[in-house]
Amino acid sequence: MLYVLPARDTVIFPGVLVPIFVGRPSTLKAIEIAATAEKRRIFVAAQKNPEEENPGPADVYDVGTVCEMLQMIRMPDGTMKLLLEGKERKRCRAYVLQDSMLTADLVSVPSGYVDDDRLEALRQEVLREFEGYVTYHPRLPAELIQPVSAIKDPGLAADMIAAHMTLDVQRKQSLLECFRVDSRLELLLKYLISETEMLKLGREIHSKVQKEIDQNQREYFLREQLKAIQEELKIDDSPEAQDLRDRAAKSELPDYVRSKVESELKRMSKTPSMSPEATVIRNYVEWLLDVPWLKKSEEQLDIGAAKKVLDANHYGLKRVKDRLLEYLAVRKLAGKSSRAQILCLVGPPGVGKTSLGKSVAQALGRRFVNFSLGGMRDEAEIRGHRRTYIGALPGRIVQKLKEAGCSNPVMLLDEVDKIGSDFRGDPASALLEVLDPEQNSHFTDHYLEVPVDLSDVLFITTANVSHTIPAPLLDRMDVIELSSYLPEEKYHIAKDHLLPRIYRESGLTKKDVVLSAPALKAVIADYSHESGVRELDRRLSTLFRKIARAALERKERDGAPRKVSVGVKDLAGYLGAPHRPDVRIPKEPQTGLSVGLAWTAAGGDVLIIEAVKMQGKGELQLTGNLGKVMQESAMTALGFIKSHWRKLTDQAEPKWGSVGLHLHVPEGAIPKDGPSAGITMAIALFSALSGAKFRPGCAMTGEISLRGDVLPIGGLREKTLAAKRYGIYNLFIPEANRADVEDMEPWIKQGVHYVFVSQAAQVLEETLEGGR
Repeated sequence: MLYVLPARDTVIFPGVLVPIFVGRPSTLKAIEIAATAEKRRIFVAAQKNPEEENPGPADVYDVGTVCEMLQMIRMPDGTMKLLLEGKERKRCRAYVLQDSMLTADLVSVPSGYVDDDRLEALRQEVLREFEGYVTYHPRLPAELIQPVSAIKDPGLAADMIAAHMTLDVQRKQSLLECFRVDSRLELLLKYLISETEMLKLGREIHSKVQKEIDQNQREYFLREQLKAIQEELKIDDSPEAQDLRDRAAKSELPDYVRSKVESELKRMSKTPSMSPEATVIRNYVEWLLDVPWLKKSEEQLDIGAAKKVLDANHYGLKRVKDRLLEYLAVRKLAGKSSRAQILCLVGPPGVGKTSLGKSVAQALGRRFVNFSLGGMRDEAEIRGHRRTYIGALPGRIVQKLKEAGCSNPVMLLDEVDKIGSDFRGDPASALLEVLDPEQNSHFTDHYLEVPVDLSDVLFITTANVSHTIPAPLLDRMDVIELSSYLPEEKYHIAKDHLLPRIYRESGLTKKDVVLSAPALKAVIADYSHESGVRELDRRLSTLFRKIARAALERKERDGAPRKVSVGVKDLAGYLGAPHRPDVRIPKEPQTGLSVGLAWTAAGGDVLIIEAVKMQGKGELQLTGNLGKVMQESAMTALGFIKSHWRKLTDQAEPKWGSVGLHLHVPEGAIPKDGPSAGITMAIALFSALSGAKFRPGCAMTGEISLRGDVLPIGGLREKTLAAKRYGIYNLFIPEANRADVEDMEPWIKQGVHYVFVSQAAQVLEETLEGGR
């Protein structure tokens, strides 16, 4: 039995001398008793928790080292300094607490038989790694390697190396608990390799940091010398600042911008060139110099030449062309005093809004730039980011001015109806300043921090619909509506504009391929059902790609190309079966059906509404993916019919409590909404209830009230074009829309018979036959 010395953060190995301080009263008492013994030995075991002040049997490890007390020195503060020499590792079978002192019942553990050659090989490998460890360790002297290498006993050598390594208590304890020498050497080798790699990495990091510090100190010293030389020679600028100053001298700048550049260059000359602030200043000054403040492209205000350019690039669009030519005329007569107009082109996709902006720039002789506002949610995209942010840039307006290289480009803002807003701001509000002629002469970008004159920029915006554009923004723009194209217009556009480009892109000429006029009209009628011409362009491109491939294969097979003529019957072989829309326009009188007209962002369309009467409890079932407004219109229509039944027909009034109605709008996968189908649903419901049949060749549009009034609607131009596209020429429209019809171009109204109605009873009288 030996007394126990619980050690904090210390593991003593056999053969190693270790000084240790003791302060616990119980431990001091145990040492004094052990010192009276013949061999003056004590058992040193590490504490599991170094914070434990009064460790018990469960608080110390079972394996420790029997040490001899070589020296004992009393300190003035009552503590004791011991010099211990490790003698032998032993395992404690049991700890016993006697008078607050721990005693241990110890047992020796045999190391087991190990092949001497294997031990020697492990010893040599450990010594090699230990040399590397000492080399990278900042506090171990190189002289330590020699005495350790001289130890021939593998176990003693392992203990000596472990004692000098900087390891935590747990890892040192794991080495102490290895009674087998080969296991101890293998574990020690693992720790040596790991610690050496960590020390090597630490030295590399330290060396790199030290090198950077030395480089910074050298640059600082040279910079101070350069500053002293510049002050002596009365030179204020660094080379970079001087280059920017030379650029500023050659640039055309307003006085307030030049003053800003000079002040920033003075700041830059006093700022260390390698500091982040110097980079921020340099980028800012470069942006100030890149903006074309006073550069303008020469404007062409020849009305005749402009008209030729517009006619050459676009077929039809007379109202739009007239409006643009009026703008040019005013610009030419009034000059700079004319107030800038903000044009907004509204129309379905594919009708030429973006390309029209390019043509305007070409007609004016100005440069053209554009960017899309669709999905934009960050106000900084318009106004720019403040310079305090890392990576800050000016807004898109200033960036596009730089891209144009002049202060009077034509700037197209695409998809203005699809601007969003979130926590980062409202881009539409930022555009108010840009598009307001009263304010945009001093537009302030957050990054530039100086006013930018946008009054010479011709802004053109585009949108598919105008009702989603914020009202204050719409109020600042002159809206020009572009209608859907008629088949005749699409034919001329394809013939004069699309086909020449497609011939070039496909590598074919008119000598190789002849597309007959009936075939081209068939492609328009059967393969592209849209308001614009994008789908038509894709279909024609597909046709010519297939022809090009067939011609090339034939040339490789036969050796000589043949001229290809494409007629109506040939289209199915190239483009497949015709893709006709599945809108079943009634050809004969039918019950429980009506034809309405709809207006969407893609243009006008025809809407078929079906209704059936059945046994029920007075319910109205609505299907077809109808929106809330359309559902309410159906309820209103049914309410009108119920309340005016006796005025509308001589038939007996149905027992509403036992009648069920189902109203359906086909193509249920497509969402539908809006109030203009009210009168159409009223006709379908009345037809189902009364048995009256809907006359073919008719279509209608209009909102209905509970009193039977037919209220005005929008999109009449597109709806008329849609009706003509489906061969419907008798249109019932609200009386309040008479002025819209009078404003339409004659070619749109040609062949159409408009019936202006103010009461739903008139529509019932004209569109239903029999059963009343």
